[in-house]
This record gives sequence, structure tokens and C-alpha cells, in this order.
Amino acid sequence: MKEIIYNIEIQLKILGYEIRDTDICNIEYLMNKHISQIKYLCGIDEINESLSYLIVDRVCAEFLKNKISLGEELDITIENSINSIKIGDVSVDFPNNSSNEEKLSLILESLERNDFDYSPYSKMR
Repeated sequence: MKEIIYNIEIQLKILGYEIRDTDICNIEYLMNKHISQIKYLCGIDEINESLSYLIVDRVCAEFLKNKISLGEELDITIENSINSIKIGDVSVDFPNNSSNEEKLSLILESLERNDFDYSPYSKMR
């Protein structure tokens, strides 16, 4: 679990968010929530490495969306000249003239990975 938290911290730094001490409790809660959901969906007792990266992406997306919904200023700026971003196996192409908020929203939607196929990880195939 420490490795997942470490990777969440790295992912948030890549996205331009600096973690504060007050964020750790929320991040741990979200991580445990997503671990429980994936274990339940797959009928497994342990999370393997590839699923851990799914958890990292989802926790980062939910964490930042929660911050935005609470009206907190994230200070994440995505340069206007950037047309696409690839983070791990998540890739996002931005429409022309997208605002910073629109770009961040597209990145977070991609990190949620709602189209993820759990069947290869399920005990019941």
C-alpha cells in the first residue's frame, strides 16, 4: 500500500499538484475505497501491479475532482501550446482553443478509466 501512495504522490506532482500534509488522510481513504471496489469486482484478495496503477489513476482523478468541487484553487496550469498529454497508458488529445479548466477536466476524465476491462483480473472468467 505504501507503494500505491508513493505512486499517487508522483502522479499528482506530474499533474502539477503539490500534496499537503492535510491531503494524506483523504488520499488514503480514496485509495482504500478503490482497492475495496476492485477486489469486490474481481473477486480477488490481493491487488496486482497492473491494478495498482489503475487505483493510482482513479484516486488522483477523484481527489482532484473533489478539490475542484469544493472550490479549492489547484494552481494547475496546462500550457496553451500543448495539444495532447500522455501519462502512463492514459492519453488525452485536447480540442483547439481549450481552456485550462477544460484541459484539466479531460485529463481527469481519462484518469478515471471508466472503460477499464476487469475480466482478465477476475477469478471467474
